[in-house]
Amino acid sequence: MSYLYGDSTPSNLEGNYIEFLRDAVEFCVQVLLSDQRIVQGRAQTRSLEHATATEAERLQKLGPLVAKVFEGTPLGAADSPTARTAAAIAKSANDLVRTEAIRMRDALDAEIAKRDAYAAQEGEGRVKALEALIVKHDLPSSVADVQLVLTGGRYAARARVKTAFGLETVVDLEVPANNLFDRVVRIDRLTERLDIQAPEVGGWMRKEVKKRPQHLEKHHITEFANGAEAGTLKLRVGPDGTGPGFDVLFSSQAPRVSMVRVGEQQDEQPFEVDDEDAKKLLALQAKLSKATAELAGHRRRLVDARLDGEPMRTHAKPSLLAERLIANMAPVAQEISARSHSPGELILRRLLSGDRREEIFLSKAELKQKLEHLTDPNRALFDPLWASPGHAAPVAKAAASESAPVAAVPVAAAAAPSAPSARYRGTPTMGTPSLSASSPPAVVPLGSASGAITTPASASATPAATAAPKPTTDAASGEVMRRTLIGATVSSVTTSVTTTPLVPQAVMPADSVSKTPLAAVTHVEALRKEAAGTIEAAVTKRTDPATRS
Repeated sequence: MSYLYGDSTPSNLEGNYIEFLRDAVEFCVQVLLSDQRIVQGRAQTRSLEHATATEAERLQKLGPLVAKVFEGTPLGAADSPTARTAAAIAKSANDLVRTEAIRMRDALDAEIAKRDAYAAQEGEGRVKALEALIVKHDLPSSVADVQLVLTGGRYAARARVKTAFGLETVVDLEVPANNLFDRVVRIDRLTERLDIQAPEVGGWMRKEVKKRPQHLEKHHITEFANGAEAGTLKLRVGPDGTGPGFDVLFSSQAPRVSMVRVGEQQDEQPFEVDDEDAKKLLALQAKLSKATAELAGHRRRLVDARLDGEPMRTHAKPSLLAERLIANMAPVAQEISARSHSPGELILRRLLSGDRREEIFLSKAELKQKLEHLTDPNRALFDPLWASPGHAAPVAKAAASESAPVAAVPVAAAAAPSAPSARYRGTPTMGTPSLSASSPPAVVPLGSASGAITTPASASATPAATAAPKPTTDAASGEVMRRTLIGATVSSVTTSVTTTPLVPQAVMPADSVSKTPLAAVTHVEALRKEAAGTIEAAVTKRTDPATRS
């Protein structure tokens, strides 16, 4: 049954990955806790070894020290009571030192044996935890080769499972009722007739080898192994696996099918079968493979488990299995998390019927709670399970880089990012301020490459307003400058003229406080003439008393 993600998009998950993830995390925690206890036991024995060696070194100094006490002391004759007492004291000291050293070594050996026994017990616990996981779930990135052997009138089935992260297991399988292999299989149960051309020695006068048809439909299957690269099918006449027959060898490389005649006395050399016969045997293999595939889900117990070829019971670093399993689960868990509508849960859905869905969820807090007794380094191994999927990181980075400049813009300015930016020049000193009470628009620096909008500090306290559109080149020539002269008095104009010589000046560069757009280059001469006429009329009116009102 295929599953959907939490957002109802299809996934390639065939099993309940939520349930597998919960059990796999529990298994990894058990393996890491076991490893922590073993490491702690080793540290204690190393500390005891160091203390024992230090104490033994001190003990060895006691014997000579006792002997030195009697040096220079008159003990009399060698057989005198004093001499005998001194010798007994020295011997007794050496015996005590030797006895205590043996006792310390025995205590150390006992602790090491206790540690090793505890490590072996932990190894059994790891295997039991792995068995509980494997019997219930298919491991990710795994391939199973199933083998059946006829023993005592029944088939015994085993699966050899290999994963992409170095774990190899052998699992006993149960043959359920109504399966093809619940009883001894004869070929005619699968195909009514199976004739294969095989070399055979014959002839009355002269023995020669010729290919003759062999009727295999009466043969019984005594062994079948199906692998990704190769396979084996053993056929015998007797239902108990006895008698002559043939061994069929399948391969992914050419020749695809070859056979070996098995006799009562001696087996013959393999021979290639004809193309037509190969098709028949490959069709038979496909039927048997379909039946064995059904057995893969009926796992009973774990027979053997090895990581990188080393048994899991005695592996030097069992935490490697937890690390690799977490790394294998992380991309799937991240994808499920990214497609779940609740950020604190992992959600999958599956179709129950045409209009009904079932939702399966797992709280991330529940998984994190399982990690409470782990050390910080071991707890950090699970961080990839909570991380965002790899493909989402560039999107988040890009979104941050695009939104960072806009964060400094007032709300009104950021509301219309698509408005065309315009360049403005400052209002001349003559004339009153703009009739608009609103603040000047934002300015886009000409040399800016990012297009970020900045706002002058002086205008930050006033509401932003939408900039006036830039005048077109076919507008009236005096219209642009006329906006800057609204409200100007004659006295202000004449004062400016008398104090400032009428020398043509370049247009002032744009500043950040003007609302007046720059005039087009084609209008500058017309504007200059109009402004000169206005100024000349004002000067004449001031100097001639007759013209004053």
